[in-house]
Amino acid sequence: MALSVLSPTNIQANSSNDSSPWWGAWSALLIVGCFYLFQAVGIFMVQMAVGFSVGISEGVNGLTTLDQTWVLPLSLLLGTVGAAMVSWQVATSRATPVREKDWFCGLVGKPYNFQSLLLYVLLGMSLGLAFFALTEYGVIPPDDLPQPIFDAMLAAPHFIQFGWALMFVVLFPVIEEILFRGFLFAGFAQSWGPRVAGVMTTLLFVVVHMPKVLQYWPALCAVILIGALTVLIRIRTESLVPGIALHSTYNSVLVTLALFTEPQD
Repeated sequence: MALSVLSPTNIQANSSNDSSPWWGAWSALLIVGCFYLFQAVGIFMVQMAVGFSVGISEGVNGLTTLDQTWVLPLSLLLGTVGAAMVSWQVATSRATPVREKDWFCGLVGKPYNFQSLLLYVLLGMSLGLAFFALTEYGVIPPDDLPQPIFDAMLAAPHFIQFGWALMFVVLFPVIEEILFRGFLFAGFAQSWGPRVAGVMTTLLFVVVHMPKVLQYWPALCAVILIGALTVLIRIRTESLVPGIALHSTYNSVLVTLALFTEPQD
């Protein structure tokens, strides 16, 4: 029963059931808002701490230059993980009263094996290749626009690039799908139904990515498409797993192509 507690078809029917988590729109916004707030604070604190430590080292040891390509990915990793832990605690508290300990399984939905996920993997791969072809051969290449995250990844040593790739392919897709197609969709669906929840979830997903894609319309279209597809998949399959597979594959294609097509000095 726990696997269907938050499915789109019965999420409103179970919202008053004492054995199911109560989210609602407010709870969903609180969980996601806490994540982005604490992520920003965590990134800032890590960078401040590193900058302070580097400043002391330069003064004591006489260092004039120090490769700090690891600071941004480290702060992003620690900030994201710390924010996820805070959001988890908020979600757990908002899930009460709850008699079932596996409420998170109900949020994620039914499991899938790789063979069942192959369609979504291929779809994510196709979208990634299409976006790359469009940006490289169809419109202004993204190299002509500021991309601080991708530029930092490409400028980093190989072992740091591997860390960047893990965050893009594993960490970010999983967290974003749980936040948006998990908590946000479930909370909005309990308040307003799955259709409104799907629209609102997609809009907020685009808004969160707006600072990164606003100056480049192909990237904006890609974010809208990924947001809409993953929420439709969430409604159709009653699971987050296919959307994670699509999102992760899409990111992995872009990261791989960016690394292997990087101009060599």
